[in-house]
Amino acid sequence: MSWTELSITVPGEYAEPVSHLFSKHGEGAAVVEMPGGYNPDEGEHPNLNAAVVVKTYLPEDATLSSRRTMIDVGLKLIAYLCPLPDLVVRSVPDDEWKNQKFEPVRIGRHILISPSGSEPNARANDIVIPLEPGLAFGTGHHPTTAMVLAAMEEADLSGKAVLDAGCGSGILSIAAAKMGASRVLGFDVEKDAVRSTTQNVERAGVSGVVDVFHGSLPDERVSHGAFDVILANISTNVLKLLSGELMAALSPEGQIIASGVLEERYEETEQAFSDVGASLHGKQTVEDWTSFKVRHA
Repeated sequence: MSWTELSITVPGEYAEPVSHLFSKHGEGAAVVEMPGGYNPDEGEHPNLNAAVVVKTYLPEDATLSSRRTMIDVGLKLIAYLCPLPDLVVRSVPDDEWKNQKFEPVRIGRHILISPSGSEPNARANDIVIPLEPGLAFGTGHHPTTAMVLAAMEEADLSGKAVLDAGCGSGILSIAAAKMGASRVLGFDVEKDAVRSTTQNVERAGVSGVVDVFHGSLPDERVSHGAFDVILANISTNVLKLLSGELMAALSPEGQIIASGVLEERYEETEQAFSDVGASLHGKQTVEDWTSFKVRHA
């Protein structure tokens, strides 16, 4: 099968709506390519005004036309708020798709995301997360994901029950299992995301620890107070909507590691959790994105 690559250059603040649109109608997820030229180890930060490139891939099958139509309509709506350049379209032959190379991504001290076909050069204490190219586009590159992974590395997940809200490609679920979680339950409203997570979990060899289902909260599989750690790398609107359900699922001494919230919407997110008896702490900001932890007040 051949594939169609779609890419577009957008201002950084529009990466979220465009990547969501691409993730919804593309195959798997979307990749956000951000400019480099800075060293976070030296306290340097990226240019907040720099443009980013968002990409996704469509299988050239019977669904191609309908997927393209939905993406084109979505981009036209976004263009009412911000002028956008033309969408760049490229056909990718199947042999190029199968032989594509992705560089490993290192996060924190010991987390190494290793797409198949790459040369990870793992260290002795690394937590290696294998992911399949084509299903893992963007995984680990976006600051929201990286911040959650870094926070997980600082937390003690050994023997803990973990809930992954909006599991996407499954990277957080896999990381939790490899960090010693006794049980991981992921869910997502997108069927493609559930399929991606399932395949990547099997590839990582942690299917005995990780389960995943299609849907959202409330759900009978998510019991009251059953989870020691909840991972929530999801949008502001969804965090606010699910704040009560997430807190209900959290054990009395547990914590939510959350991300995906723009700095300008942090206060309203904080208020939503405060309204359901929770307190926020440990706020971190990378570019315009925030991550934070939530506990019972």
